Amino acid sequence: MDKILEIIRASRKALLALVEDLTTEQLNKIPDGFNNNLAWQMGHLIVSQQLLCYKLSNIPLTIDPNLVDKYRNGSKPEHFISADEIEQLKHDLLGVVDQLETDLATNKFKEYFPYTISTYRGLKLESIEDAVKFIASHDGLHYGCSLMMKKLV
Repeated sequence: MDKILEIIRASRKALLALVEDLTTEQLNKIPDGFNNNLAWQMGHLIVSQQLLCYKLSNIPLTIDPNLVDKYRNGSKPEHFISADEIEQLKHDLLGVVDQLETDLATNKFKEYFPYTISTYRGLKLESIEDAVKFIASHDGLHYGCSLMMKKLV
């Protein structure tokens, strides 16, 4: 699990480096052809990890539950995302990985409700280990989207 968490952190650090020089307005801009923006990309990674790891393990989320509807799969930005919220997202992007690592090390995940992923048709997550491995792939997918978005903002 250590290597997977290292990969997730590396991907998220790359995303943070990608957006570090952008303004709040640029992070909120939805480029032509896209349904969301760079700020949403960060929030989506956080919420997806929380739902796939914590919710499906019947453990309380470690983030503000109000973020779930704003950044879950299928959502899109409905309002301007404030500079304060963006700073919180930047902090949480790595913070939730640190918390996940702690919770994995202390065997907090006792049960897991299997879930079929919509991203990759037919892929079923059956354990917390499956979820963490999927997160690495999912983060890479969204990092790629973010690279394209940055060129257009």
